[in-house]
Amino acid sequence: MSVQYLDLADFLIIAEAVLGSPADQVALQTKLALADSALNAPAASFAGEEFYPDFPTKSAVLCAHLVKNHPLLDGNKRVALLATIEFCGRNGHAWRPPPAMRTVRLRPTSSSIWRLDPLTMRR
Repeated sequence: MSVQYLDLADFLIIAEAVLGSPADQVALQTKLALADSALNAPAASFAGEEFYPDFPTKSAVLCAHLVKNHPLLDGNKRVALLATIEFCGRNGHAWRPPPAMRTVRLRPTSSSIWRLDPLTMRR
């Protein structure tokens, strides 16, 4: 079974839903090369050998690269999580939040704790 990877259009649609701004506006404010790099990271290979052959690692690489590359002005972590959930679903893998993710501290110095809906990443 071949892996179906996300592309920039998928990324922008997810960002549109998370940020509440039209995708064309998000695209103007996004570092598209950084987003594209992160979206292609799970498919990385050399000499015909994949760097990340198993699916769980591919999904972790996608999420980590979207967060690390920071292509958006805001919402990078929320978009990275939803992109990872979409990537898993598109490839027939169920994604369930671990118990520790049901309550998330948004900032290490923040005293506020948000209870998040894992699909919308909103209170």
